[in-house]
Amino acid sequence: MKIDKRIEKVLLIMPPAAIAAEYTKEIQPPLGLAYIAACLEKTYQVRILDAACEGWAQEKKGPGNLITYGLPFENIKETIEDFKPDVVGVSCLYSMQHKNAHKVCEIAKTVNKNILTIMGGAHPTSLPEKTLEDKNVDIVILGEGDFSTKELLDTADKGENISHIDGIAFREAEKIKVNPKTTFINDLDSIPFPARHLLPMQKYFSINMPHGVSSRFSPNTPLITSRGCPANCIFCSIHSIWGYKYRARSVENIIQELKSLKDTYGICEIQFEDDNLTFDKKRAGRLFDLMIEEKLGISWTTPNGVAMWSLDKELLLKMKQSGCYRLCLAIESGDQKMLYETIKKPLDLNKVKELVRWINLYRFETDAFFVVGFPNETKEQLENTFKFAHRLKVDNVSFYIATPYPGTELLDICQKNGYLPKDHSLSDLGIKKATINTAHFTPLELEKMVAWNTLKYKLNLIWHNPIAFYRKVIKRFFKTPLYFLILTRKMLRKAFGI
Repeated sequence: MKIDKRIEKVLLIMPPAAIAAEYTKEIQPPLGLAYIAACLEKTYQVRILDAACEGWAQEKKGPGNLITYGLPFENIKETIEDFKPDVVGVSCLYSMQHKNAHKVCEIAKTVNKNILTIMGGAHPTSLPEKTLEDKNVDIVILGEGDFSTKELLDTADKGENISHIDGIAFREAEKIKVNPKTTFINDLDSIPFPARHLLPMQKYFSINMPHGVSSRFSPNTPLITSRGCPANCIFCSIHSIWGYKYRARSVENIIQELKSLKDTYGICEIQFEDDNLTFDKKRAGRLFDLMIEEKLGISWTTPNGVAMWSLDKELLLKMKQSGCYRLCLAIESGDQKMLYETIKKPLDLNKVKELVRWINLYRFETDAFFVVGFPNETKEQLENTFKFAHRLKVDNVSFYIATPYPGTELLDICQKNGYLPKDHSLSDLGIKKATINTAHFTPLELEKMVAWNTLKYKLNLIWHNPIAFYRKVIKRFFKTPLYFLILTRKMLRKAFGI
């Protein structure tokens, strides 16, 4: 297939964000788009439009329980008309956002039918054929798009055949063709730093609602030091983006970016968004040692979770000394059989208890994540998780509901066994909404159990950890009162069946 199109201008767009009404709004620089822009900007004129950030205060109630925040679509159209791009690339990170991403492609084609529209992200990567059923989408970039997007545009600009390019999906003679993603970038140091200068950085700083919502210091920003996850958790779709092989940036490369962020933006807190920041203990230790030696004075957190099986007291001490003040512990289940046999996570719960003692000794703030509601999970196993979480001495516990996202083994299991309702919609997918119906529990029963145990845990904090209660409940209320009240009302209604 030949596109045979001269390319000079590229507009990368993060669409307005779609969330359930009880979710808290978050905003952070879209590193995926910023990495792609950095790979393109030496050859093409590139702009990034983060519609969710630019229109942060503008909200609109959508169908069902959804709320969309960000620039209205007419403003996005005006930007496209003004810039006159040859290519519009649209990010679709999650399934709840897919309608907004498709709408942006439709707008681009309305402005100029000759604009090449490209969509990337976890959702289109998992469902390329479904995505390309929309004739407003020309090409899907599968998974890691830094270099493949550059190769695609360079090939199109030369008028050469794109059919050989790894990790893309496209239409040819009205048939959808998918080139599976087979190669990933092994040398992550070869990728330029994200083009943050194309983003409204000061707006992110002033809004200050990063991943995880809370931060201790501002300005802060996310950073990724590695890609790929060797684990095989059935609810996770990250493998479709980064693959299974763990790949890491060099410690020197990371330090260079940290220094640049501090010098350019005055960054004093980092959110490490890795799936496996500490997977390679030796590398992690070197990174933390060098952060200490360089006296960067940057605090940091792990809002995406940290691989607990790789932690020990020596590494935890280095993490603390290098500036870490909060750890998000991705425990997933309090039932060992569920962890090993169903979730397929290599984590020993006895080690978790030991690690939490050291974590508390070093005075980290702690958030523990659990995922409940898997198809074969019994009520007894659910109760094991709730009891384990309540006994764990951490500052905050979050119970997430197992969600069958596209690209996950969990979705395959649910579809094969008929665990999903007939009216199941991609827009319903959310970590607070139950969709799986099995012989052990109904979605309503599961939501009630989660709501009740969440409420019980928050109330217990008043007596057992009043500082954490202030930080996780009272402070959160004053930061996002409307969303807090909506969430609390919904949780009470579910917990008590009213």
